[in-house]
Amino acid sequence: MRPRSLLLLGAGFTVWAVAFVALYAMLSVGCRFGWHEVALDMAGGLSLQRLQLIAIFLVHLAAGAAVVVVLRLWKDRGFLYPLAYFAAIAALGASVFSFAGVFFLSTCQ
Repeated sequence: MRPRSLLLLGAGFTVWAVAFVALYAMLSVGCRFGWHEVALDMAGGLSLQRLQLIAIFLVHLAAGAAVVVVLRLWKDRGFLYPLAYFAAIAALGASVFSFAGVFFLSTCQ
C-alpha cells in the first residue's frame, strides 16, 4: 500500500470542503460589498452575487467529477482505490445536495 492511496480516500471530500469554504467566504464578501444588488443584464438578470456563487459551484462540481473519473481509471490498482472511488462519488452527491441552493435560495438578508 502506497501512502498516496490513503490520501486518495479523502480526495473527493477535500474538494467538497474547499467548495464549502469558498462558497461561504464569497457569500460573506459579496453581501458585504453589495454584489446581491448588482443585476447583470447579460446573465439573464442574475445578480453578480448569484452568478459568482453558481460559478464557484460549477467549478467545484467539475473538480469533484474529475476526481471520480481519475479514480475510476485507477480502480484496479489496489484495495483502497475502489473505496476512494466510491467515497468520491459520495462526495460528489453531497456537493450537489449541499450546494444546489446557490440557484434558488436568497443570498443576503
